This record gives sequence, structure tokens and C-alpha cells, in this order.
Amino acid sequence: MAPPGYLLVLGHTLDGEKMARYSAALPPIYEKYGGFYLGIGGPGRGVEHLEGPWFDHSTSHRPGDRGLMLAHFQAPEDISKFWYSPEYEEAKKLRKNGGEFNVFKMAGNEKEAPHGEPAFLISVYRVLDEAAFAPFAKAEEEKLEHRSIPILTRAKYDETERLEGDIVDHDFSVAAFPTQASATNFWNDPGHKEIREGRSQVAVFNTFLVRGLRR
Repeated sequence: MAPPGYLLVLGHTLDGEKMARYSAALPPIYEKYGGFYLGIGGPGRGVEHLEGPWFDHSTSHRPGDRGLMLAHFQAPEDISKFWYSPEYEEAKKLRKNGGEFNVFKMAGNEKEAPHGEPAFLISVYRVLDEAAFAPFAKAEEEKLEHRSIPILTRAKYDETERLEGDIVDHDFSVAAFPTQASATNFWNDPGHKEIREGRSQVAVFNTFLVRGLRR
């Protein structure tokens, strides 16, 4: 079985009415191409911005305008089929000038997000010193493994496909927790805080805690 694919969107709404019409048109298109939302929202609406700046270049900076979406597809190729489909091309017209978006296609691995009401720690980051960063990445992976928390993807920028936007030279990681409380507990763990403080000297991180959708 092919590994799943993940579609990550970081956006900023400029026209709420346009975005509402666009959002309403999407569910049947996702369903047709085998995709579904793992988490979607914004600050105060299921997304907590934990570290780093939010990625947008809008002149409007009201937190409620910002949004993040993570979707699962059966395979990375299905994301391309969805993104370049005639149905999505039509839907995309509905959001013209309605927002600013950075969209990425990433390959997953054999691990899957838990059912129920999971939560996701999503990091978008730029490594400044690969050799110095590696021990911190390994230490975080070991802490997650100790808690039986799967990393759904840890992808270098050149292993992803940027479908829209202007974020370049950033890497990505997505860890899936069984509950939001367990994700918060991990984030606040003193050992993980020490890892974050160390890696901040050799990498620039932007991390989001996303409340998953029940499934």
C-alpha cells in the first residue's frame, strides 16, 4: 500500500464571503479524490499558535482572519489529482482575491492519525545548521516514540511540492496525538521545553497545535 499524502494550507482570509462560498464547494471534491480534513480552523477556532510568526503577507493581521488546514489523502498522487482537477479549478475561482495561501503537498509514511478526537503538532521550520540541529530532532523523535506518538511526516523542503504561495526553504513535521490534552502535556513537558530552547539557536520554528476532527 502506498503511503498517504498530506495537504497543508496556511492562509489569511481577506474576503469572508468569498471564502465561505469556496469552502462550501470543497467537501464533494475532497470526497471524490479520496481526501478528508484531519483538522481545520484558526486561532480561537481549533488552532493554537505556539511559536514563531504566522505565515502571511496581508496588511490585515486580525487573528480571526488566519487559518490552517491539514487533509489526508490515500496517496500523494491523489493530492495532485485533486489540486489539478476540473472541479477544483472551478472551485478555486470562488476564492480569487479572497485570501492569501501557502499550500504544500507532503508524503506520509506507514503511520496514521488515531481515530476519535486527535490533535496535531504541526511545525514549519528552517534549519540554520543541519549538523547542530540533528541531535535536537533525534531527541524530540525519541520523546515522541517513548509516548507512542506517531510522526505522520517529517519532510525536507525538497521532498515536498509547493502548490501555492511564497514560503520556500522550510521543512515540515506533523505529529499526531490521541487527544488535545496529551499534545499540550507533551508541549509543556520540561524535557521538550529544553529541546525547543536548544534548537532555537540553530533553527527557526513555527509550530501550531491543531484540534483534530472527530472520525
